[in-house]
Amino acid sequence: MLLIGQTLSAQQRQVTGIVKDLTGEPIIGASVLEKGTTNGVITDLDGNFKLTVSNVEKAVLQISYVGYQTQQIPVNGKTLLNVILKENTKLLDEVVVVGYGAQKKESVVGAISQVSSKELLASPAANISQAIAGKIPGVITTQTSGAPGQDDTKINIRGRATFAGDGSPLILVDGVEREFSQIAPDDIETISVLKDASATAVYGVRGANGVMLITTKRGRDQKPEVSLTANMQIQSPTRSDTYLNSYQSVMLLEEALKNDGLPSQFSANDIEMYRKSSAGQLSGLDAMLYPNVDWYNEVLKSSAPAQRYNASVRGGTKRMRYYASAELYDQKSLIRELSQDTYGNSSSPSYRRYAFRANMDLFLTKDLTFSVNFGTRFEERRGSNTNESSTYSQTFYELNHTPGWLFPVSYQVQNGESTKTLYGGSSQYQSNIVAALAKGGYYRATNTINETNFILDYKMDWLTKGLSAKGMASFDYDSYYKKMFKADFATYELNDRNNYESIDAYNQFNSDGELGYSKDNSTTYKLYMEAQINYARQFGKHDVTAMVLYNQNDYRYNSELAKRYQGLVGRVTYGYDDRYLAEFNAGYNGSENFLKGKRFGFFPAVSVGWRISKEEFMANTQEWLNNLKVRASYGEVGNDIYTVNGTSQRFLYQEKWSQIGNDYYFGSSGKTGIYETQYPNLGVTWERAHKYNLGLEFGLWNGLLNGNIDVFYEKRNDILTAYLTRPQWVGVALAAGNLGETKNSGYELELKHNKRINKDLSYNVGLTYSHARNEIISMDEPEQKTAYRKREGNPISQYFGLIADGFITQADLNNPDLPVSTFGTVKVGDLKYKDMNGDGFIDDRDETRIGYSDIPENTYALSLGLNYKGWGFNVMFQGVDHVSRYYDAEAMYAFVNGGKVKEHHLGRWNPEQSEAYNLQHATYPLLHYDNYGDHNQRTNSFFLKNGSFVRLKNIELSYTLPQNWSKFAGMSDCRLYVNANNLITWDHLDGLTDPESNGSNRYPIMKTVNFGVNIKF
Repeated sequence: MLLIGQTLSAQQRQVTGIVKDLTGEPIIGASVLEKGTTNGVITDLDGNFKLTVSNVEKAVLQISYVGYQTQQIPVNGKTLLNVILKENTKLLDEVVVVGYGAQKKESVVGAISQVSSKELLASPAANISQAIAGKIPGVITTQTSGAPGQDDTKINIRGRATFAGDGSPLILVDGVEREFSQIAPDDIETISVLKDASATAVYGVRGANGVMLITTKRGRDQKPEVSLTANMQIQSPTRSDTYLNSYQSVMLLEEALKNDGLPSQFSANDIEMYRKSSAGQLSGLDAMLYPNVDWYNEVLKSSAPAQRYNASVRGGTKRMRYYASAELYDQKSLIRELSQDTYGNSSSPSYRRYAFRANMDLFLTKDLTFSVNFGTRFEERRGSNTNESSTYSQTFYELNHTPGWLFPVSYQVQNGESTKTLYGGSSQYQSNIVAALAKGGYYRATNTINETNFILDYKMDWLTKGLSAKGMASFDYDSYYKKMFKADFATYELNDRNNYESIDAYNQFNSDGELGYSKDNSTTYKLYMEAQINYARQFGKHDVTAMVLYNQNDYRYNSELAKRYQGLVGRVTYGYDDRYLAEFNAGYNGSENFLKGKRFGFFPAVSVGWRISKEEFMANTQEWLNNLKVRASYGEVGNDIYTVNGTSQRFLYQEKWSQIGNDYYFGSSGKTGIYETQYPNLGVTWERAHKYNLGLEFGLWNGLLNGNIDVFYEKRNDILTAYLTRPQWVGVALAAGNLGETKNSGYELELKHNKRINKDLSYNVGLTYSHARNEIISMDEPEQKTAYRKREGNPISQYFGLIADGFITQADLNNPDLPVSTFGTVKVGDLKYKDMNGDGFIDDRDETRIGYSDIPENTYALSLGLNYKGWGFNVMFQGVDHVSRYYDAEAMYAFVNGGKVKEHHLGRWNPEQSEAYNLQHATYPLLHYDNYGDHNQRTNSFFLKNGSFVRLKNIELSYTLPQNWSKFAGMSDCRLYVNANNLITWDHLDGLTDPESNGSNRYPIMKTVNFGVNIKF
């Protein structure tokens, strides 16, 4: 810091000055306060300030700005000051959001990772669940669809340790359980991930799968800062389709028919005509008779646009702080606009989001603060009236399944004096997807989401120093309304080629109909309340905090019986001399899923930490070792979720009955009967997770290298699972029992390196690596079940199937000991399976463990950043390993259900080649048609794919205009950038599909290139 000026003799004088950073750039909006008074000002656009102080000789100026170290400067009679603020490299990392509060990072003893808004915004993804991919160690994200408005990722923390559900974490936004993926990315301050029991025990019966805490931005004591952001995006699939043209397809079809002993469908002349058609040499009738339809090209565009705009204002005074924002996000689809609707309703899916947020803190008195959070979103989804979801797309199923050699997209025929379009079809393929998009109808759906928090925080230092009370009430409302308009449509097959211009020459399937209307709507209400007492006090070297909290969460969906959670939470922390740290957390929570008298459980956790670098015997290491902390924890947390086919099961302690029509008869009159559908489990309780964690934190060479290493182990018992040993003579379904046990273990590594070469040049490197492996110990499998077929002893969601042992050869067929397949007659070139039980047959009883599970055991990410003057370059690579994928039939199999073939089917076992040649070159078994391929198309190790991949997940190039340029235009800051995600993927699938998806019968995962600008005033 440089101080220059001249001394005056008078006591009360005006002091002027300028505040800059280390690069010499002025700092706008820095707070300049005369210490011990309320006398203060804020620096202007040039970093200048003017302040009249009470005593020019004795006054001390306190100068602060977010992100910089606060300076206290004695005036000492000077009237002109030049102040240089140093960056606070710890910034937000110093404060970590924890359950029901926040702690200084140095005192945290739980396994908690935190990501900031700046890191999230480096990704162009408007969906937050996508933006966190690869950025938080231990967090596994899996995206299976890129459909507009349906592109959420599935999240797991430290793998999966339960098979009672999907293992998703509890997610809280500003302390309340809420959906978070569609929150405006600019509104988020931090995302904290709580991983061990010491961090999650306060959530008791909900904390076993980990907890994510999303905190939105709040106001600051500064002059208003207006931020405007605009993004324009181009989205395209990470994979293109590889379906063969008509000529290649019919060649392989003829081969498959011959292999199966079926009659040929095409003559040599037909095949030659298909060759010409695929080469674009046919027109007129010939083109209709020998079509070469690329259904993907007919229905899809190569790319789709998206745009996002955000405006926010942030500031505050000593009496009030505020943050407000508004956002528009508009995402279009790859699917072409083909609708013939008179009123312009689209068949192309789209998603539009309008969002508004306002967070305000009012300092009513010096002790009482009233805070209000208000967030609202209006989400609009539109598209065709086909069956579309994040897990299945009828549009893409039809694209993947409808052969391009059977019929053209449409025919043009004379209908009186006009021309009529007849959409192509056949008896097997009556759902022409172009016709469905053009004439089948459309839907329009809206979500209106309102989320509110009302918070009172009262400091009670008048009673005892450090005591405070806090209360919060939250009411959320989500209204969903969907209008559907559906119409039947006809498709046609050319039957008389000599009269093809007449409608009489066609067979008609179904008929055109009028639009029919239906609707779907739902309403969700959430009411959350909490009240807490906090205590924080220092006594010399002793630092003590305590918290007691009561909370209650009510959830109501439509007219269903409300769900409720409630309980008590407690936490005590103790620190001695910033060296020895201890913490006790506990939750006493109840769940409505259990019988009265058994609804509440106690979930304690204890953790300790030792800041070794603070010890006197480490004094000689301070020049190179800035931080060394060891922490350990143990605790118990619960999970009360039990799902069947994705549906949560409630009230397992109750018996359930159902009616059945025509259950019995009096004469010829059927009567309704009643039967028991669930025998109750009166002792049902939560699954309990016992979690252990050992962590090491270190910082070297004044921030050049910081790191975290965590090792964890988890044992779960009482996991709800179906009774697999129930004998059939029981005659009634039993409610699930607490029968399951698992274990889960692994480690996490996080390293960060930052270095500033000079005032113009700096760079950073980050590396994260996580390993988590689980094992089922018990799930009520029968003791006599063959060992190699048991799920026990294997990971959750472990793939089971037949082990493929190469291809069948003529020598195999000549071998009388070759096991007989129960799935069809085998031939040379078919898959050869291992007969696991040696009974001489290949059937379901030969299925055993193959590959890995569908949850990666290893996840990792490497990030690199470089800043030179106003230029910035950042790149992040993300990868997963030890994961398997079994993709849907249309992605892998040839002619499945009479369908299509892809490029990888060209590598089939070719009967025209020698056996030796095929054994060396074949990459796909012998071709079969439709269900004649059942033997090969079993779940087996041949088609189980290695799901490992490395992605260029994010890349960004940015330029920040020089301050004098920005000021000339009236701006305090202007940043231009281009970034992208999912740009390049390296995998083991040879273009089959995206490795992260579950196949091809869904909207593809997208890569995005984004052009953006951020302006601040």
